[in-house]
Amino acid sequence: MALQKDEIRKIIENKGKISFRNNPSGRQANISTGITDTIVETNYTKSSLTVNVGSNEIIVARADNSNTDNNCIDVQTIDALATAGSVRMPGYVYTGNFSGCVFYLYRTGPNEVTGVHAYSGSQPVYGKNGFFGKKKVIGQAVREFSPQDYFKRNPAQLICRYPTRQELDLSTGEQSLSFLSCVENNTATTYLFSAKGAGTGAQICRLIRAYHVRF
Repeated sequence: MALQKDEIRKIIENKGKISFRNNPSGRQANISTGITDTIVETNYTKSSLTVNVGSNEIIVARADNSNTDNNCIDVQTIDALATAGSVRMPGYVYTGNFSGCVFYLYRTGPNEVTGVHAYSGSQPVYGKNGFFGKKKVIGQAVREFSPQDYFKRNPAQLICRYPTRQELDLSTGEQSLSFLSCVENNTATTYLFSAKGAGTGAQICRLIRAYHVRF
């Protein structure tokens, strides 16, 4: 299967639309079996990604959980966790709702890639309170819920790590950031773009970065 990375880039650069069919509120629960860890958790949906250059649209259509030939996954966002999902290569990894979180790709099998949406945000900092040593919140600090320790204990090849802090420009109407990675057998072309809107579709605002790595 040839991935349509050039057509996808054209649609993003032309400020097209990314549309979701039966997603995120599909008929089935998200796939959440597999990885279970204090920080890393499986949480994604299987999807079929198609491209319509004529209508300037990227379409991510929800697939059944039992589907074995889906070409895309949509990794969900959960506060204070690194959420992950896997797809066969060649395939697409999409994940949205970034405003400072970190995107990872790992090769987790001969023909499998795993995408991770690692939450990164302000978390309470605790200190001791008085003679009895009770904990209390003494401040806030940015913390990334990184999957790297998990994948050291469960060996996988790190393909890339892309942070997004300070990439979102709220002053122009942007509401969130998204990654769409086109992963082939030994290369990954990943687009970071901003968008506005929610529900069944979002209007793309701008292409922020285009990354290309060989692994």
